Amino acid sequence: MAYQSIFLCFALILTTLHSLQAVDYTVTNRAETTPGGIRFNNELGAEYTKQTMASASDFIWRLFQQATEADKKQVSQVSLFVDDMDGIAYASNNEIHVGDNYIEGIKADIKWDFNGVLYHEMTHIWQWDGSAGTKAPGGLIEGIADFVRLKANYAPPNWVKPGDGSKWDEGYSVTAWFLDYCNDLRNGFVAELNKKMRDTYSDSFFVELLGKSVDQLWSDYKANYRQSNQAVDYTVTNTAGSTAGGARFAAEIGEDYSKQMSSAATDFIWRVLQQPNAEDRKAVDKVSLFIDDIDGVAAYASNNEIHFSANYIGNYSGDLKREYTGVLYHEMTHIWQWYGNGQAQGGLTEGVADFVRLKANYAPSHWVQPGQGDRWDQGYDVTARFLDYCNDLRNGFVAELNKKMRDGYSDQYFVDLLGKTVDQLWSDYKAKYAQ
Repeated sequence: MAYQSIFLCFALILTTLHSLQAVDYTVTNRAETTPGGIRFNNELGAEYTKQTMASASDFIWRLFQQATEADKKQVSQVSLFVDDMDGIAYASNNEIHVGDNYIEGIKADIKWDFNGVLYHEMTHIWQWDGSAGTKAPGGLIEGIADFVRLKANYAPPNWVKPGDGSKWDEGYSVTAWFLDYCNDLRNGFVAELNKKMRDTYSDSFFVELLGKSVDQLWSDYKANYRQSNQAVDYTVTNTAGSTAGGARFAAEIGEDYSKQMSSAATDFIWRVLQQPNAEDRKAVDKVSLFIDDIDGVAAYASNNEIHFSANYIGNYSGDLKREYTGVLYHEMTHIWQWYGNGQAQGGLTEGVADFVRLKANYAPSHWVQPGQGDRWDQGYDVTARFLDYCNDLRNGFVAELNKKMRDGYSDQYFVDLLGKTVDQLWSDYKAKYAQ
């Protein structure tokens, strides 16, 4: 009987492994002799591309809440080709075709730009489109692919701003921003919409999931951004241009990118802190960013100014643009958050800033894991993880806490919003991750 039990257990394991069959990713450069094909080999390569394809699939499955093989398309192989063609890329029949002319012409960080295109095209491999019945509008399908690119933090600076566009299914970045708005109304909305599109498509899916027609949601979305269109002027000054860090800033980041990301960060912060109207926010009409020849911290914010250390930029060894953007989201939060009239703990205000960085998907790999830390107001990543736990208990908690901190601060706010003292919540949080 013991041997029979072992055999059955082994068979069960084999069955489980079979159901979790790995996807095979292949990469073929059919344009090796062209400038774009040569650049692909020199700066990207087949191995990097296969790793990114696998990472994109994992990200898409998580975003679409597809935890089991039964939830996903049955795809055993995805093949990518670099072809001598015009255009950027397209996906068809579990193949992705990338244009060598596009690769040759990339002026930004080539890996960052290429990854964004790859996440978009990999979404087409895995998403449902209702094709078994009534196929979804092409603009929606492209919008979902760009929504994935957005959530993976590969949205390029030339995208339209939130609220722009003439119709909800215009496609690409217009529809991606609209879907992001809908996803804020109901966390997981895009995953649920994609699931419904497995067999067919109907505009009524929006009513079923959000209680309003897609046209009404589009009207609300446009109105939301008309109301929130507070004009903010962003300036960028590199006062350390003669230093190695200042030169690296100019070469790899630049003033235009910094202004675009400052605006994008502000829009994101207003959404996370639920500040759709100008009266909800600080009265700030100008934010000035400086690259300075200073030691110490990576950056700091004061008096509607953000100061970056050129030394930090010059010495950073990882993905500079991603790190810079994450720090910018943190510091921009300090511009817009409330401080409890000076009564809130520094650890809490830094934690809120890192919470925004976390929700924007710019958390660096060296951050503490959830559940780590000595006290709830230790600050930065420790407090950000704790606030994320509290926000899961009550969606919008951090926004409500920030709103309460407009005029003052008290630990009682945690009781008011979550029904427990902050110390009890910290104990619950630690216990959850100790299991």
